[in-house]
Amino acid sequence: MNQLIADQFSSESITSMVVVALLCTAIPFLFLGYYKSKTKTKTKLSSFFIGMAFYIVFAFFGEQFFHVLVFRGLSLSGFLTPSNHPVYYAVYGAVVAGIFQETGKYIGLKKCMNSRQGRENAFLFGFGHGSFEAIAYGSSLTMGNIAIAFLVNSFGIDGYFEKLNITGEAAVAQEEAIRQLIAIPPSDHVAAGTERLLALVFQTSLAIFIFLAIQHKELKRLFPIAIVLHIIGYLPTNLTNVGILSNMMISLCLTGTVVVFTAAYAYRMYHQMEKS
Repeated sequence: MNQLIADQFSSESITSMVVVALLCTAIPFLFLGYYKSKTKTKTKLSSFFIGMAFYIVFAFFGEQFFHVLVFRGLSLSGFLTPSNHPVYYAVYGAVVAGIFQETGKYIGLKKCMNSRQGRENAFLFGFGHGSFEAIAYGSSLTMGNIAIAFLVNSFGIDGYFEKLNITGEAAVAQEEAIRQLIAIPPSDHVAAGTERLLALVFQTSLAIFIFLAIQHKELKRLFPIAIVLHIIGYLPTNLTNVGILSNMMISLCLTGTVVVFTAAYAYRMYHQMEKS
């Protein structure tokens, strides 16, 4: 009986993944429609998609290219790994993400938003930046796991490998990954989805920091502050991914504390801009 359970995804686990995937896709676009209707002519929808594009360029391509330089060019692939030095690996990932993504926001808001001036468009730029991350990591990856869950529950793990013609070492590695996925409790899927939505709020808030740094010389310090906050905010998730933090709720609380602090300050500054 225990073996059967270990080879199957529970209905609760699948339901939690489905809910996370739907929310991480629906919430960005539902809020986009609401915000656009509220601000009316002040915003351009293109600001949202420009923010998405800059996430792709700097987070996907820029960061990945840098990782190739570090791990292959500097031959650190055998040293800086989650198993050898998990803390260093987690910190490295957070630092690279913070520098590349906040620099991407700075360049995007300063160079590519000239025809889309104003705090509303800066907000949409940051919201688009965070929305792509939520959809890519909170929705797309989760939907991939949902597909695996349905296939494994329909054909069994052995049947899954047979259908996809996976054999040898690849099958051994994937079987271990599938069993780890089966073992994840539904609450952890919900926590991971909540973290993705917190990241959406976080990315939007940091975009306001960058916008303020560009618009006001006396606030230019907000650019490096945004980078540091990004690093601190993403570090709990990175530490969880490498196994240093084993409790998802602790990771979520740490991330949430940084996000709430950052969002509260950004919210206050955002509305101060409205009065000035």
